[in-house]
Amino acid sequence: MAQTCPPDHDDSSDGGKPLPAPSAESAESAEPDRPTRPAELPPPVARAAPHLFRPGVRLVALPLMVTLGLLAVAGLGTGFVGRFRAAESPEARAFTKLLEFDLWSALVGASIALYVAVAYAMAYGVHQRWRHPVDRPAPWAVAALALGAVLLMGAVFGVLRFFTPPGTLPVPLDGLAWRVPVLLVLGMLAAAPGAVGLWDVQVGLLRLSRRLPTEPGVLAPAGALRELDRAWRDAVRFLTGGSLIISTAVIDAGALRNALLAHGAPEKTFPASSVLLYGAFFSVMFALVFLPVMVLWRSVAGRLVEVTVRIPEADELTEDWIERRARLVAFLRLDLSLPKVLAPALGILAPLATGAFSLFLPSGGQ
Repeated sequence: MAQTCPPDHDDSSDGGKPLPAPSAESAESAEPDRPTRPAELPPPVARAAPHLFRPGVRLVALPLMVTLGLLAVAGLGTGFVGRFRAAESPEARAFTKLLEFDLWSALVGASIALYVAVAYAMAYGVHQRWRHPVDRPAPWAVAALALGAVLLMGAVFGVLRFFTPPGTLPVPLDGLAWRVPVLLVLGMLAAAPGAVGLWDVQVGLLRLSRRLPTEPGVLAPAGALRELDRAWRDAVRFLTGGSLIISTAVIDAGALRNALLAHGAPEKTFPASSVLLYGAFFSVMFALVFLPVMVLWRSVAGRLVEVTVRIPEADELTEDWIERRARLVAFLRLDLSLPKVLAPALGILAPLATGAFSLFLPSGGQ
């Protein structure tokens, strides 16, 4: 028996009307792959997708303004700390005409510009750590961190002034009694955000350590691995900033020593060991802040491994367990040798190495 196909659907047979043909505007709007222009986006979407915009004049000018601003700070630092009313006596005028003095004053200005840049970067890092209310310390806790930074700066300044009181170094430069303290205070103010950041990292690690379970069978809290990795990266960032600040201070001390030797001062007035001790002192002070953070971080990382991939009985070891544990240990850098593990911490020795290197800078008096 022959089969008949059903007739095509006709809206008119059911009392309906045929659909109108698509217009040109609707056809244009239905194009599948037409890119959306930024001007057509709603403001919230445009703000969430800044990559759709070409960089404007303000964005392009920002890095140029930062560079020019740091150059201006360096020039002002050179003029104020290194040159302002520095040659009022005949001996000081002779000292300021030396090329070695020009090098020292230029290094002082560059150091001040570096202090500003590093201080801003580390303060921004602290701000990023506190951008969520749950991570932001209470007001009294912030006051305690600030007080700790002030006490640390006071201790450093007091120790340096005790071992090098005014008049210890016979530098023929007018106003030396206020120039050196100004440099010390600026350097310590620049390093203060780094110390606060390292303390905040340590506080975060202590909080994470309390959240890790101690009973068998209890899983680690969500986001623990991400929080631990962020703590390590932040600690290394603050360590790098502090090492830069301290290293520049040691370079300035070495340049001042070379200027004195070029002026004809005997070497015993500013021996090479003084620069080395200067770098060693700052290295020890910075180690007191960073090393507890590193030790605590490795302790918490080890506990996280034990909680996440617990060691089973000997007859329950599997290839999957070994692979999971090895992958987590490698991610947390717990499988590295001691020198590699301490590589970021060796940044605290940068001032000491810089002090040793500065002794080999050429000086006209030798």
